Amino acid sequence: MAVRGSLVYVGSFAAFVAVALPLDARAGPVAHGALGLLAWALLAFALRLQPAAIRTQVVVLVAVATVLEVIGSLVWRAYTYRLEDLPLYVPAGHGLFYLAALRAASLPFLVRHARALVVGVTVFATAWMALSLLRPPLPDLLGFVVWAVFLRFILRGRYPLLYAVSFVMTTALEWYGTSLGIWTWSQVLPLLWLPAGNPPACIGAGYAAMDALTRRIVGRLARRRTTRAAPAATAPA
Repeated sequence: MAVRGSLVYVGSFAAFVAVALPLDARAGPVAHGALGLLAWALLAFALRLQPAAIRTQVVVLVAVATVLEVIGSLVWRAYTYRLEDLPLYVPAGHGLFYLAALRAASLPFLVRHARALVVGVTVFATAWMALSLLRPPLPDLLGFVVWAVFLRFILRGRYPLLYAVSFVMTTALEWYGTSLGIWTWSQVLPLLWLPAGNPPACIGAGYAAMDALTRRIVGRLARRRTTRAAPAATAPA
């Protein structure tokens, strides 16, 4: 039942992205906002069906991703969305995406073939990075930096299968979204003057970093709750 539920959720998420992004590519402000509200409604419904620990993890990831989106898009301008805003569906979409990656990485078939999948994704990422350095008009140096981050998490991270799965999903989403013109990466990143592809190679490594940060925050919150509960448990009646 859990496997079937994971397959249904991952398939539903893929179908939502496949339909919602082309709609947003030609949507005006009203339809743009409606898609955002729909994404939040779907996230709220999906989270109701998850255990409390997963709900907390996804909510923290949404908060982390939203802060990074504000910095990366609205402040730094490393990439910009079609309407020069932060679409309402993007923070919710991060939650839907992360939950899909968690569910996909738990599928028995992928778990059984985890080593082969991780190795295959790493080889693909390395080839993509190498080719992007040779692609005109400028070498994708951001892709090289992100590839190094991805390699670090694959070799030393705690959840290499999740990182590989999220890398594949992010790659597909980036190629799809940029091809539709929904967001566009700057050819040269402001301030750093670092050339980047559209999308940058290996940008899927971002979810490995966000997952690590999310788990650290969740762990810290759990320790604080435990510390606060301990005095109450040991207090005399």
